Amino acid sequence: MQPALRQRTPRFVGHFAGLRRRFPPGAGLFASLLACSCGAGEPRFAAAPGAERASIEAIDDELHALSRGLTAAHRDTFRGILEDTLAKDPYVCRPSPRQVFFGEAPEGSRTIEGALPHYGFFFGPMRYRVRRRGPGEARGWEVSVTIALDFPRASRIELPDCALVREVSGDESACRGVPYSSAPSVEACPGSGSFSLPATTANLRALLGWWSREAERYYNRDAEHFAIPVHYDFTFVEAPVPAASPVDLATLLSPTCGRTPYFSAFRSGWSLPIVAHEVGHVLGLLDEYEAFSGLSSAYPKTPFPGAEQSRMGLSMREGTRVLPLHHYLILRRYLCAEPARGSFYEAAPPM
Repeated sequence: MQPALRQRTPRFVGHFAGLRRRFPPGAGLFASLLACSCGAGEPRFAAAPGAERASIEAIDDELHALSRGLTAAHRDTFRGILEDTLAKDPYVCRPSPRQVFFGEAPEGSRTIEGALPHYGFFFGPMRYRVRRRGPGEARGWEVSVTIALDFPRASRIELPDCALVREVSGDESACRGVPYSSAPSVEACPGSGSFSLPATTANLRALLGWWSREAERYYNRDAEHFAIPVHYDFTFVEAPVPAASPVDLATLLSPTCGRTPYFSAFRSGWSLPIVAHEVGHVLGLLDEYEAFSGLSSAYPKTPFPGAEQSRMGLSMREGTRVLPLHHYLILRRYLCAEPARGSFYEAAPPM
């Protein structure tokens, strides 16, 4: 379904305006969205041959077969996620999963960008780059995301575990308790231990390096598990960056843990599984749990039935998976025609 272009001002408009002031044109995604310059200067793409053909039923059948039984008990849930995302997505085409993963595709690189509605409450940006490898290389895909973070003015940064503390060390570090990703709670910030470092530039850069090395591991691990030929590369850098450098999201680095929309801030207290989940939003994946659940202990996080095994469901768990469904939704856009462009505030799908 093609998004209807109409005037609409979602929540967080003031925050978007504030980010535009902090990150002037050339700094990243917000500048391009708010200046209505998405796709400027880039070639227009037509849908690849056969990309429009598959039915929802056929796509669901193939994804189920590729999922090694993980979605079998709750096929309705994952079919609903598939159908909902395709209905909201500005990239309109429905290639089969086997065509996307294993079929022929034009070689080259493409930037995917736009916005998707979350809970019918706010619009979140997606932007990433996809490359189809050419002759002489291992056949398959590469997906890359670069996120630029503005460092906080703080004395310390909260961490979710001892991993970075052990790597950086130092007399002023704190490292005791149960890692957040191992806590029995389903809260993003369970407070199960005390982990922190001084907020020096060196330590903040070490955190970004840690995220860059480790967050992509969940996607690459699961692509290999499901035999899907794609490699992910996530890079976190300090803002500001040179104007010529590719930046897909520019936002703040918060020195604490907490629930924050991914485009508002990334938080030093998030565990690696949560960082991987939040990058999933930059890749155009939607949450797979009851809207706004998990905001407080009185309203615990409630994944859709079966989505407790999904990276976009119970995000804080090490063992949750980036399913074939997710890889399909990320990669299929490469085969779609270029969507109609409107301003960030105008591209509002009917809700």
